[in-house]
Amino acid sequence: MEMQGNVVLITGGASGLGAATARLIAQRGDKAVLADMNEVEGVELARVVRREFVKCDVNQEADAQRAIDTALSLGTLRGLVNCAGIASASKTVGRDGPHRSICFRR
Repeated sequence: MEMQGNVVLITGGASGLGAATARLIAQRGDKAVLADMNEVEGVELARVVRREFVKCDVNQEADAQRAIDTALSLGTLRGLVNCAGIASASKTVGRDGPHRSICFRR
């Protein structure tokens, strides 16, 4: 798929897989918005790759909407890469069974 010149929104874009994705997208010539709670790393990476950064907690609808609006201001939004982690870090399956994420609590 040819993506060059399209707009992509990357949640969790300041570090890890999100940052690697942002670098790749920038290298390919796409427009990108890096959305992350880590403003220090996000602003720095956005400066390095010459893309946009939006401070965003994906648990907050207003933050998510601001990230989407920023992406739409750059053109037609063609991609969304979700790398934001909102659960506690642990193995997916461990000795005591599956990960006990807040998403699975009743």
